Amino acid sequence: MQVRDIFDLLNRLAPDGLAMDWDNVGLQLGRPEWPAGKILLTLDVTPSAADYATARRFDLIVSHHPLIFKPFRAVTRPEVLNLARAGIAVIALHTNLDVVPQGVNYSLADVLGLQVLGLLSEETGAKWYHGSVTVPPLYAEKVMETIHSAGAGRIGCYDCCSTRHEITGTFRPLEGSNPLLGRHGKLEKVDEVELEFMVDSFNLSAVQRAIAKAHPYETPAVYFVEAQNANPAFGLGLVCELKKALKLSALAEQVKARLKAPFVRLWTAGKDKDTLVRTVAVCGGAGGSLISLAAGKADVFITGDINYHALLESAIPLINAGHFYTEYPVLNKLKKLLAEEGIKADLLPLSRHEINNQLLV
Repeated sequence: MQVRDIFDLLNRLAPDGLAMDWDNVGLQLGRPEWPAGKILLTLDVTPSAADYATARRFDLIVSHHPLIFKPFRAVTRPEVLNLARAGIAVIALHTNLDVVPQGVNYSLADVLGLQVLGLLSEETGAKWYHGSVTVPPLYAEKVMETIHSAGAGRIGCYDCCSTRHEITGTFRPLEGSNPLLGRHGKLEKVDEVELEFMVDSFNLSAVQRAIAKAHPYETPAVYFVEAQNANPAFGLGLVCELKKALKLSALAEQVKARLKAPFVRLWTAGKDKDTLVRTVAVCGGAGGSLISLAAGKADVFITGDINYHALLESAIPLINAGHFYTEYPVLNKLKKLLAEEGIKADLLPLSRHEINNQLLV
C-alpha cells in the first residue's frame, strides 16, 4: 500500500475539487510512492501529533486541518521538519470533508442521534455543469456508460442520471477531415442521439477525456454550460430532526454528553430554556456564518466558534459545543470507512490533542 492508494481512496470520498478556493488540501508532505502501511488519523498535525507519529513509526497522517495552510516563507516548524526527516507523509481533508455525505456534518448528526432532512447550505468549492454530446445511435450506450464511469451523472443521492433524445444532425466534411460518415464537400444529414448529463467541475476533465476516447467522431459536437444551481449531493451544514421534541436545556446537556465535551454554551436568543425544539441545524467546526440560514430552517443551531457579536445578533438559539468536539466524530467515521476497504488506521488518542490538555479555570 502506497500513499497514492490512500489518497485516491480518500479523494473518491471527499474530492479535493470540493474544497473552498481559500483552502489547502490534498497531499501536503511526502511523495505518492511512499509506503502507507501504518496510518494515523487526527484533526490537527500539532507538534504532539507529529511526535506521536514519529515515535510509533507511522507512515502516513490523515488530518482534517491542513498541516500547511498558508505558504511558508521558511521551513522551520519542528513538526514539519521532524515528519519530513522521518519520511511520514501528510494528507489533509478539510473543507472537502465538510461538504460530503459521510463527512464532518453527517458524522456529527449521527453521533447526536439526529435524522438528516437536508442541507443547510449549498456552498462548496465546486461548480456544476450541464453537458451535452451527440452520437450515432449505435454508439449511444457505450459513450454514455463511459461518461458515467468518468464521474458524470451524479445528482443528489443518485448516479448514472442522464437523458437522451433522438435528433437529426447535419455536417459537411471539409478538406483535411477524416469523417466516420459522409464525403468531403457534401452536406450530410444523419440520425443521431443527443446525450445530456450533469457533471461536477472536479470530474469535468475526466469526462472530456472519456468522450474523446469513446466517441466515434473525429470532432464530437459536445458542450458544457455552468449551471446556476448546485449539485444537491454536496453542501455545508445540515438540517435535522430530533426523534422527539426536547427542551433547549435538555438538548444542550445531551450534546455535551454525546460529544464528551467538557462544557457547551447555550444561547437562548431570548427564549426560555424550557422551550421545546424539534428541528436542529448542525455545522461542525466554525459555523457562525450560517446562523442566518439556520434561523430560517431550524429551531436551534449546533456548531462551534461562535463569537460574541454573532451570539448577540442571533435570532435562533445556539449551542456552541466547540470547534474540536463538533468535528472529532468524523475521525471515527474515517476509521470505519478505511476498515471497510481492508485498511487499518489508528486514531490519535484524545490525550495527545492539545485542546484536551488545557486547564479550565
